[in-house]
Amino acid sequence: MIPLLNSRPVALLLVLGLPVLAGDAPAKKDLRVFFSHNCVVCHGVDGSARGADGSRLKGQDFTDARDMKGLSDSKMAKTIRKGLFFGKRMPSFKSQLSEAEALDLVQQVLRKVEKGKPVYSETPLK
Repeated sequence: MIPLLNSRPVALLLVLGLPVLAGDAPAKKDLRVFFSHNCVVCHGVDGSARGADGSRLKGQDFTDARDMKGLSDSKMAKTIRKGLFFGKRMPSFKSQLSEAEALDLVQQVLRKVEKGKPVYSETPLK
């Protein structure tokens, strides 16, 4: 039988560190990819609600500072998860995004869009 020396620190490390060591933390979604897969049809590739030909799309223009100033992050996140007019004007993304992810989408993607610059590129998030 091999004696266990200093087993308390090892046991404590296993109890406290196991989830971190095991990689149980879910990978964070790249919300720019989510935008490119779910939002560009109405909001355009750059968030300006303009199509490639310059035609007006049916979504909110996230590049218009005046329009965006009147919208709170929490209200936008709620709209993303709930949708508009029972999904007829904008679908609900409640099953795809948590409340925190919807808020991150607003703060990390929609609030940072620039007219003429696509929201998604192959460059990883920093």
